[in-house]
Amino acid sequence: MANSVLIDSAYSHIRNRIRAGELMPGTLLSENELAEELNMSRTPIRAAIARLEYEGLLVTLKNRGVLVREVSLKEVMDTMELLYIFQMQAVAQIEELGEQPDLKKLKEHLDRQLEAERENVYGRYLESSMEFVSCFIGILNNMTISRIVDISVEKLALYGTVNYIRTPHEPHYSANAQHRAIYEMLLEKDYDGIRKLTSHAYQRNRERLLRSARI
Repeated sequence: MANSVLIDSAYSHIRNRIRAGELMPGTLLSENELAEELNMSRTPIRAAIARLEYEGLLVTLKNRGVLVREVSLKEVMDTMELLYIFQMQAVAQIEELGEQPDLKKLKEHLDRQLEAERENVYGRYLESSMEFVSCFIGILNNMTISRIVDISVEKLALYGTVNYIRTPHEPHYSANAQHRAIYEMLLEKDYDGIRKLTSHAYQRNRERLLRSARI
């Protein structure tokens, strides 16, 4: 069995290049070239690719190599719906049990995404915005949901990165105002306000994606 350290290293290397948009959808990867680039055997490379396939970032094509997958509009919309359901469930738990998500971490993620937008670093904005969502849903304290959320935010971040690279001069969606309002409503314990805001944002983003129909 391949050394887990090598697998993790290969996984992180490939994943980070995909996330950064260095390996765009449609790019063919070679196990041999990756092994040579990372100075390791094909065994950990193959294991890393299998993990990325499970996460929906890669697909193996028989006799051709490994392809960086396109995240489809349908996948994005399904993912948004799933995260919306989890967020509404999180609000219900916060209200019913009197618990709160980690407000300190939420504020850190919010501050980073605000700073990234000011500095026009879209990749860092996306990462911090997705971390805010994950942290908020983390109040559910459910490992299965956490794994689903990790894969879900990965897809949304990738879709956003690819769309940004393909359309650099067009205005791109920002969740900064929404996340700032959610944070403030948590402090005020305005849970009905969070529900209304989250529902409105979900419907607005769904309609926006249907209009743009970008893939």
